[in-house]
Amino acid sequence: MNYIWLKSPAKKLFCLLAACAVLSAGGVTAFADEAGGSGETPINDVIVDFEDFGENAFDADGQAETADSPDSADEAEETLDVPLTGIKGDVDGDGEVTSGDALKILRHSASLEKLHSKLIPFADMDSDGVVTSSDALEALRKYVDVTPPVISFPSEITARCGDRIDIEAKMTPAALYSGIKFEYTLGDDLSDDGLTDAYGRRFRVLDYTNTGKIKAFHPGTSTITATASNGMKAVCNVTVSDTVTVKTISSGNTSLTITSHLMTYNDCYNEEDDFTDLQGVVVHSTATPGVNAARWYDLWNQPETNVAVHSFLDDEGVYNYLPYDQIGWHAGSPANQHYLDFEICEPGGFSYVNNVVTGYDVYEQQEYFDKIWANAALYTAYLCSMNGFTEQNVISHGEAGRMGIGTNHGDPDHWFVLHNRTMDDFRNEVAKYLALGITESETKIIG
Repeated sequence: MNYIWLKSPAKKLFCLLAACAVLSAGGVTAFADEAGGSGETPINDVIVDFEDFGENAFDADGQAETADSPDSADEAEETLDVPLTGIKGDVDGDGEVTSGDALKILRHSASLEKLHSKLIPFADMDSDGVVTSSDALEALRKYVDVTPPVISFPSEITARCGDRIDIEAKMTPAALYSGIKFEYTLGDDLSDDGLTDAYGRRFRVLDYTNTGKIKAFHPGTSTITATASNGMKAVCNVTVSDTVTVKTISSGNTSLTITSHLMTYNDCYNEEDDFTDLQGVVVHSTATPGVNAARWYDLWNQPETNVAVHSFLDDEGVYNYLPYDQIGWHAGSPANQHYLDFEICEPGGFSYVNNVVTGYDVYEQQEYFDKIWANAALYTAYLCSMNGFTEQNVISHGEAGRMGIGTNHGDPDHWFVLHNRTMDDFRNEVAKYLALGITESETKIIG
């Protein structure tokens, strides 16, 4: 690859602008520090690969050679295959002056391409009778003048509590402004409900998570401002609502309803920690007889609650209370940082005395157990399918403790064994649903 150094400020500006044009066509590769201001502002040295222009395109001093427009008397005139629009600088007949026109004029001036004689008056921007690199520069300047930079950024969006907001600002036309970078700032807006966290602080509508993602935390309105490196700004207005959604998952003859209503005032939800290395699913049981899945929302959706799970499950369905991409507080470290989880609600009619199950009638509880067994296996298979896991990525809280990655609990193994079931049996059940495949309905907002 051949390189030259262009030391004249005017030539540097020309090559930078020409490179912008050629970049859109995959031609010239240019590297330069960003030029400030406008017009003939000097920039740092520009390295240009000029093989695409031909070896005679530049003289020994690195100055661009010019070529007189071809003599129409000498050329073998071909049929004009583009319309004449009458627009100065428009040599491709598309009705506007673009960087592509500037490139064609530049290549003609370097004798790499011959424009039709009828196009020469429109390529000759300064009307001096000769098509030169200065005409290419003027065409590109015209393009820039009529195509000012515009930030592409949504003006407003709506989100639900727990949503990750993934929006990106872009400067257009991209061929000219691809080097523009953006920084994002969030409005310092507080939630509509006026509630506070455990330390008396009002909850914010938007905030950043530990992985740098923007999260919609609490109901209200806020803004995201995109500030470009050239000083331009664009603002997106964000409306966040606290909604309840429902959907149904199915596999084989088994169906399960999942209701999502996030515990937005639980301390874990507001800790803003996303998973960075998700490895599997931990299965729990509540050890709180007779409290169903829906009831846990009222019990745990409040400040100073130092425990949180992704979902609770009973014989009726699943209640999802924590976003699936957020770390829960359920089994201790390091299991919390690497595992999704859910709690199986235990039936009423018995108690724990000194952590020992007392008064549990296996026969009377068998119907409930069979329902939660199928529900839990299907839900676990659903979580596995979402994340590319197999049944071998599923453990109990008791197993987590024995593995040394969780606290010393025995659930739900202690309950399963009363019905002659083990975690290996459970994993086999999960595998059956994974083999059958899982479908899910559209998510509906119900509140």
